[in-house]
Amino acid sequence: MHRLTGFMAENVYIVENGDGLVLVDTGAPASRRLVTAKVNALGRSLMDVTHILLTHFHVDHAGGASGLAGLSGAAVCAHSGDAPYLCGDDYVRSVYWKGILGRASLLVPGAAHSVTRVPPVPVDLPLEDGQVLDILGGVEVIHGPGHTPGSVSYYLREGSILFTGDVVINTYRFLTPPTVGFSVDYEEALRSIRVLVDRLEEKDVSVVCPGHGPVVDRSAPEKLGRLRDRVSRKES
Repeated sequence: MHRLTGFMAENVYIVENGDGLVLVDTGAPASRRLVTAKVNALGRSLMDVTHILLTHFHVDHAGGASGLAGLSGAAVCAHSGDAPYLCGDDYVRSVYWKGILGRASLLVPGAAHSVTRVPPVPVDLPLEDGQVLDILGGVEVIHGPGHTPGSVSYYLREGSILFTGDVVINTYRFLTPPTVGFSVDYEEALRSIRVLVDRLEEKDVSVVCPGHGPVVDRSAPEKLGRLRDRVSRKES
């Protein structure tokens, strides 16, 4: 599994799948050349990418999907709740008048819209909660709405690796909920974290790969548990 950080401090993951590659998120449109360079550095080409797993529709995670899917022919997978926003059939704001970052971004509303607009990309495989993809030894889809309507985490059964997108982030080098100013329903986002960690208790997660910040490869279950405890206190 290979990680790169794009131009909006977003993480893109490249996972080797036999003769092919799977991308977990694509980064922003400007990050496409970074993804291409990383794939080439692995001795591969974009034509080796078979699947693109999107965690949610925000431009820093899905903005490069249209270009990369077009160049590779990869199947684009995303939760059905975010599919309309990825396809361009519907629109929902990505920035909200909440928190420091949200208020700062909305000082220039037109700029916020242009920066957050996602180039439309068809979703080849709309996903649902609990679905298991027959790639990488089995990839379980865990719906975690709140940051966006169709935010998901992906759990790789082989290796016990969890890709959280922005359901859980590690921007400040400890696990936190997503940024409030970029979440459609922050309270629901908090509930989704509690549900996620509850569902993972019996899976013994070894690695957490967040949408922002470094990978957590030590004491991952304990750190997820502490996050759940903090979130539960906020909810009470």
